[in-house]
Amino acid sequence: MAIDAYRTAVVTGANRGIGAALVRALRGRGLLVHAIARTAEPLAALARDTGCVPHALDVGDRAAMMAALDGVEADILVNNAAAVATGGPSYETTVPQMEDLLRVNIAGVINGLAAVVPGMKARRRGHIVNLGSTAGLHVIPGMPAYGMTKAAIHNLSQTLRLDLHGCGIRVTEIVPGRVETGIHLRLMADQAAARRAFYDDYASLQPEDIVAAILFVLDAPQRMDVTLMEVMPTDSIYGGAAFAKRAGA
Repeated sequence: MAIDAYRTAVVTGANRGIGAALVRALRGRGLLVHAIARTAEPLAALARDTGCVPHALDVGDRAAMMAALDGVEADILVNNAAAVATGGPSYETTVPQMEDLLRVNIAGVINGLAAVVPGMKARRRGHIVNLGSTAGLHVIPGMPAYGMTKAAIHNLSQTLRLDLHGCGIRVTEIVPGRVETGIHLRLMADQAAARRAFYDDYASLQPEDIVAAILFVLDAPQRMDVTLMEVMPTDSIYGGAAFAKRAGA
């Protein structure tokens, strides 16, 4: 089912970056878009610019999500909201950081599904797009706790296809590499140093690149489900051949 046959979309993490760019693109295609984010002011500005329906709430709040989307006949759900934690070993992740990661990156996705999937099943139409991360598929130093939650989303996206088999609902996981959204700046206390470390002198992906990927999978014919799409910057790779020297060498 091409995107033009859909009427209503729900986008989380819609106040900036990929989410905001996607809201603009979907509105440009004529869809009614329910935009969800925690910060009310930029969300209200986006609503004024695009005509989307804003919902200022925490995706980790099941009751708030269910109330906001009650009666919404969503054809598209894009689980884009994400939390990150400062870099470092997994055992240095603080309790507040871990709670935030679990609430947003895992519970937030489940809550979005709970709010819209029963209606999709009843109507036998819909497309769920989960935003994963290369950190969830590959070992990337410096963000193990975040990567763990994104690995969970990879597993969820696969099992969700089993749960919805025969319902006509498509499930896609988009797995971006580094996208210049500003989220990486939260990984370091020194923002200028973070920008130098992650963005300056690098040709990172831009939010519109990931939006283009999402529109591609949404526009595919109903018989075609792009289940997993990894999108990397051309100049970026993962892996490597790090080899520690023997003690005393």
